[in-house]
Amino acid sequence: MAYKDPEKKKAADKAYRELNRERIAATKKAWRDRNRERRATTDKAWRERNRERKAAIDNAWRERNRERMATTVKAWAERNRERVVEYNRRRRCRVRNSSIHLTANENQQLLILERTRQELQRETGREYHIDHILPIVHGGIHHPINLRILEGEENLSKKAKLLPEAIALAPEHFRLYGERISTERAWEFVRQLAEGLGLDEDDLDALVTGKPLKSKPTLEVFFT
Repeated sequence: MAYKDPEKKKAADKAYRELNRERIAATKKAWRDRNRERRATTDKAWRERNRERKAAIDNAWRERNRERMATTVKAWAERNRERVVEYNRRRRCRVRNSSIHLTANENQQLLILERTRQELQRETGREYHIDHILPIVHGGIHHPINLRILEGEENLSKKAKLLPEAIALAPEHFRLYGERISTERAWEFVRQLAEGLGLDEDDLDALVTGKPLKSKPTLEVFFT
């Protein structure tokens, strides 16, 4: 039926949409599924041409939906506590330039570690921390090889001490920094660690290879 009156056509279209919501939604979804790449290309091109307009639309939506957003974010954070804690921990490491790219499997290991920490706290009533074995102030990376769960008091007493098990991780740190950031960052880490230990330039290669140190630190270095 053709409508000469625009208002009648508008009302008819609205009524049709109300009666056929599921059918229309299914048709749109099927089209989106068939045209994912086309849609992605078109959407990206539109955003590039309309950056200011897109920003204005997003800002206006956020202003209208502040309470809704806050409720959604809070609910998500409650369901994903380990992700929130891990995100904040990783952000602090980025500030200290101690972050590297992680694989999906490594990210999953970090979430499991944080989930285990939280479960231990609930079950025992004691405080547990995620400890960087090689402290980030000395170049330790935020990666599963450099993390462990410690009781809170033990971790706080450890502080940023460089214990033997931390030095043993230096070669693996060097490899990961080199593979995932750059050779320059890998050697920067070695010099940073050597400085923390008070070692000479002659010991840089030893830190990388795990060979005995020429100017081996005394036990006082480890426990002071």
